Amino acid sequence: MDNTEHSQIKSDLITLLKQKLNVEIPSQEVDLFESGILDSQKFVELLLHIEQQFATQIGAEDFEIENFRCVDKIAALIIRHKNAAQPTTDAATPALG
Repeated sequence: MDNTEHSQIKSDLITLLKQKLNVEIPSQEVDLFESGILDSQKFVELLLHIEQQFATQIGAEDFEIENFRCVDKIAALIIRHKNAAQPTTDAATPALG
């Protein structure tokens, strides 16, 4: 995982949470559910904003609380989705011969 990309996504997530959901995140490791920052309504709003801002689809298979517990884990989920959406060059390159 590219550390720069991961850091940028975490920063973008904190900004998104502040601007779109009007919540302040005290640290990137704070548990968003246990702290009361996210409830079910804000969680759904967050999903919609993530899909729009990061141009990625979050599937039902990823709707586990552990994937959204903190900013760091959400950023990792976004990167996994971005990487999965990129075609591999090996599979797309026809064999020469």
